[in-house]
Amino acid sequence: MKITREIAEYITSAVIEDFPPDAVYAAKGGIIDCLGCMLAGSREPLADILCQFIKASGGEPFSLPQAQAQDRPRATVVGKRFKTSAPEAALVNGAMAHALDYDDVSRPMKGHPSVVLLPPVLALGEEEGATGQDVLLAYMVGFEVVCSIAAAMSVDYFDDLGWHPTGPLGALGAGAAAAHLLKLDSQQTAMAISMAASQAAGLRQNFGTMTKPFHAGLASRSGVTAARLVQAGFTASVDGLEGRFGFLRAFSGGKGYDEEKLLEGLGKIFYLVDGGIEVKKYPCCGSTHLALDALFQLLHKERVDPSQVEDVEVLVDFDPPRSLIHYRPKTTLEGKFSMQYCIAAALLDEKVGLGSFTDQQVLRSEAQELIPRVSMARNPGYQGQPSWVEGYNVVQIRLKDGRTLEQEAKRATEGPLPGITMEELKAKFRDCASRVLPADRIGHVLESLERIEELDRISRLVDMVRG
Repeated sequence: MKITREIAEYITSAVIEDFPPDAVYAAKGGIIDCLGCMLAGSREPLADILCQFIKASGGEPFSLPQAQAQDRPRATVVGKRFKTSAPEAALVNGAMAHALDYDDVSRPMKGHPSVVLLPPVLALGEEEGATGQDVLLAYMVGFEVVCSIAAAMSVDYFDDLGWHPTGPLGALGAGAAAAHLLKLDSQQTAMAISMAASQAAGLRQNFGTMTKPFHAGLASRSGVTAARLVQAGFTASVDGLEGRFGFLRAFSGGKGYDEEKLLEGLGKIFYLVDGGIEVKKYPCCGSTHLALDALFQLLHKERVDPSQVEDVEVLVDFDPPRSLIHYRPKTTLEGKFSMQYCIAAALLDEKVGLGSFTDQQVLRSEAQELIPRVSMARNPGYQGQPSWVEGYNVVQIRLKDGRTLEQEAKRATEGPLPGITMEELKAKFRDCASRVLPADRIGHVLESLERIEELDRISRLVDMVRG
């Protein structure tokens, strides 16, 4: 099967009219959410380190004279007031967007789509003088490609082999989006996908460190690098996915992948609608969210004094045991990947927000005393099941007076942005962007994002979020 070539044909032939209104709505929601997370993430320590690294490698500040502008870096690092090359801007912006683990997830992809799709097309779009519709369409094309490839991967890829799905799959999605935006031909696009596949990486063992969001940045840069090099005449295979030693086999552990399933959905299912984009309500690993929903539903009905909690058992369905690997967290980032801390913070503060994740909050004595009393286990019947099966979470709180409180929560699945309205999403954007931008500018940015397809130059939007 010529899978890589067929994907390339899809990428090069896609037009905005191919996509139903709900797909466009979901894509706009993902772009708004991702840019908000990028702005908030620009204030994280990770962002400063990466920016210092990039500047030492040739990035330049905005304040330089305009002379020889055509030779200067032309891609903006959001919130940081300097420009660099498109690959390096994609790297930093992708990592910043994922730094808080507040960015969206996709059930079809089983990972984080927008942080590997928006940074590449934003950087290349600025360099190329692309329109807002160019960027929007490239994002949507990349989304459909990455979800189609995810559908073909083995269970082991998502579970037991140690890959962080966002990293390897993200490189392919970024390459697809970048190839579309640069208008590469079918042969070039197939090579760009194959070259992106050779740069794919990302290990779960780094969850709870700065390297986890670096996976998103690396995937974004890989896609831009592949598309740019192929555009310049660099060569790669044209069967990087399905070949004997290609991506599907290598990243699936040599078994369990399904080549035919990949092409069954591409251009037919519209994953932006069927599964949609899940926007996060809490700035921590998505594997904590159903449990937090259940706990807050419970707390809405009954006041719980944390000092009277004997223990808490969280029964989970799919991914949590593989992603929430920090049972006794001591740092901000470890706390984001700890069911124990997230439940403790929710009980103590009756909320989980941006302020919940600091070293001071994680290390406070009340949290550290409560954390050992929180346990996590698979729901009966879900032991041995693969990740991302449909299910539910249950929170059971046993109090010192002998009572047991219990609440179940199920995942929202309806609509292109399940579980959230556009107004709620915009409120989240304002909260994130307020770390960087004045209130009046935030309003202008939102207006531009809502009509992104009307922008004659994407640079008009980027100029407003440079910081």
